[in-house]
Amino acid sequence: MTTTLTKKGSVLVSALAACVVIFAAGRLRAQSSVICGPAPDVKAALDKLPSNQTPDQTDYQYQQLRRSTIQVLLEKYPSDVFVQRAYIRSMSYPDEDHDKVMAQYKALHEQHPNDSEVDYLFALTLVGRDSPQAIKLFSSALEKTPNFPWPHLQLVAIYSSPVFLDKEKAAANEKAFLDACPAALEGYDPVARMDDKELLAQAAARLREILQPRTDPEALGAYSTLWSLEFKAHPPSEYNPLRKQVAADLARIRALDQEGERRWWSALEDGYKLTNDQKQSDWARDESIKRFPSPYSVLGSEQWSKDHSRPGDDAPADKRRAYYEALLQRSDELVKERPNTTYFWEDRLDALEHLDDAASADIESCVDKVLQVAEANAGPRPVDSDTYFTVAEVLSKKHLQPERLVEMARKGLDRFEVEDKQPYYDLYATKKNLDESKFYQSSQRVSGIYYEADGYLRLKDKERVEVAISQMDDRLQELKALAGDKDEWRKTYSSQRASYWGAMARLAELEDRKLDAMAYYQSALLERLDSGQLPPSGEKDDLGEGARQLWNSLGGTDSGWKTWYGRRADALAIQAHLTWEDVNEPLPQFELTDLHGKTWQLADLKGKTVFLNFWASW
Repeated sequence: MTTTLTKKGSVLVSALAACVVIFAAGRLRAQSSVICGPAPDVKAALDKLPSNQTPDQTDYQYQQLRRSTIQVLLEKYPSDVFVQRAYIRSMSYPDEDHDKVMAQYKALHEQHPNDSEVDYLFALTLVGRDSPQAIKLFSSALEKTPNFPWPHLQLVAIYSSPVFLDKEKAAANEKAFLDACPAALEGYDPVARMDDKELLAQAAARLREILQPRTDPEALGAYSTLWSLEFKAHPPSEYNPLRKQVAADLARIRALDQEGERRWWSALEDGYKLTNDQKQSDWARDESIKRFPSPYSVLGSEQWSKDHSRPGDDAPADKRRAYYEALLQRSDELVKERPNTTYFWEDRLDALEHLDDAASADIESCVDKVLQVAEANAGPRPVDSDTYFTVAEVLSKKHLQPERLVEMARKGLDRFEVEDKQPYYDLYATKKNLDESKFYQSSQRVSGIYYEADGYLRLKDKERVEVAISQMDDRLQELKALAGDKDEWRKTYSSQRASYWGAMARLAELEDRKLDAMAYYQSALLERLDSGQLPPSGEKDDLGEGARQLWNSLGGTDSGWKTWYGRRADALAIQAHLTWEDVNEPLPQFELTDLHGKTWQLADLKGKTVFLNFWASW
C-alpha cells in the first residue's frame, strides 16, 4: 500500500484537479431549497474518510491515503459541494499544494462567475491568504442564493478573527446559519467562542434538544460543544447544577457502550473532567489512546510531562542532568512505540545534546534517524527548515561531522528562504504577530548562518568562513532594527551578536591573529553577559573555554581573568531569575468559582495583595 501511494502522489493532485472541472460541468443548477448538509449516501461516504493516522503510517502516507479516498468520492459525486469542500481542506497543507488548489478554483470561478457554490468554494481557498476577497465572494454567494447557508459559517470564522474582528457581524451570520440549519451540528462550534450570552443560551438549549434523542457518533462528538455552551452561558455560581446535568448526560452516554467509537471516549473524557472526576477522565483518555493509537499519542506521556518539568539553563547541574537522563530513557521507549514520529526522535536528540558524556556514535546515529523519519514524513517534498536547523545545532554544539554540519545549515537556509516567502495567515496578521514573526524568523536565519560558519571554521575553510560571517553581520543589523527597544528581543540580539564575535575570534585564531582574537572573545563574552545569559549549568562552555585558553597563552593571569570576567559572570549567576514588571492596566470585572465552589469577584480582592496564576490546558 505504501509503495502504491508513493507512486500515486505525483499525479494525485492532477487527478483531483480534473474532478474539479467535472464538478463545474455537472452541477450548474438552481438551488430551490436550503442545503444544510450532504445527502445521506454522501455523508456516509465522507464519514468513512480516513480520520486517524495509525502509528505505522508516515504523515505523507496518511495524507495521500486520505486524498486518494477523496479522489474516489469526487469521481462518484462530482457535483457535490461537500465532497469538493473535503478536497479543499485536504489540500490546505503544504503551502505549495494550497497554492495549486487556489489556482484551480480561481480558474473555475472565472469560467462560472455567476455560480454561488463556485463562489463559496473559491472563497474557501482564499481564507487566510486573501480574506478580504473571500469575504466578497461569500457575500456574493449569499446575494445570488440567499438560502445557501454555508457562507454564513465561514463569515463567522473570519469576523471572529483578530484582524477582521466584528462581533456584530459574527453573531448575525451565526444566527442566520442556525436559523437556516438548526440540526447542522458543526454550526454550534463557533458559538462557544463568542461572548453573546443570549446567543449562547439559545444555542445551548437548541443543541441539547437536538442531541437528546440521538445516539450516533456525530452527536456524541457534539456533547463537548454542548457543555461548553452551557457553562459559558451561565455564571460560575450556577456551575454545580450544570455539573449534575453533565453527570446525567454521562450516565446516558456510557450506557450506550460504544467502545469502538473514538468520539464516545472523547465525550466521556471531557464530561468527567467537567464533573471533577479526574480519575475517570484519565481512564477514558487512556482507553482511547489504547484503542485508537496514533503517531502522536502514547499512553503515559501526559503524566510523564507533569512529573518532569524541563529545567531552565540556570537550574542546578544535577537537576538538569537528571531531567535529560529521564528524557533519554523516555524517548527511547517512545521511538520504539512510535518509530515514525519525528519529534520523538528529536526529543531523543535533545537529551543527547544536553548530556556531556553522550557517545558521539549515539548522537550521529540519532541524527541519521531524525533525518530519515523527517524525510519519510515529508514524502517527496522538502523537509522543514526547523529539522535541518535542529540537527545543525546539535552537530555544532557537539563538534561532530563538520561537512554534514555545513550541509544541514545550507539545506536549512535554502528551505528557510522558500518558507519565508509564504504569506502569513491573514486572519491573525496583527501588527504584533507580524512583528514577532519577522523578529524570530530573522533570528533563526542568523542561527542558520552561524551553524554554516561553525562548520567552515572546523574545516579550516577561511574563505567560506569570511563569507558566512559577513552575511551574519548583515543579518544582525536587520535583527537589531527589528528588536527595537523591546528588552527580551534585545537580549536575543545580544546573544546572537555574541555568537558572531565568537566566530570572529575563532577565525582570527585560525589566521594566527591572537591579539585580534582576544579582542573578539572579549566582545563575545561581554555581549553574552549583556544578554543576561550564561551557559547552562553543568554543560561545556565553548566560548568561555576558548577565551580562557587564549588569555592564558597570552600571559594572562587567573586573578586578571577573575577581575575582568569572572566577577561579572558570578554576579549574573546569583541574580534572581524571576523579575517583576509593573503592568499598570486595570483588571476587568470578573466572577470565578474556585475548586471549593466559592465565587470570587473583583470587589472581593480590593485592597489586598493578590497572586494570580494563569494556566491553560490544550
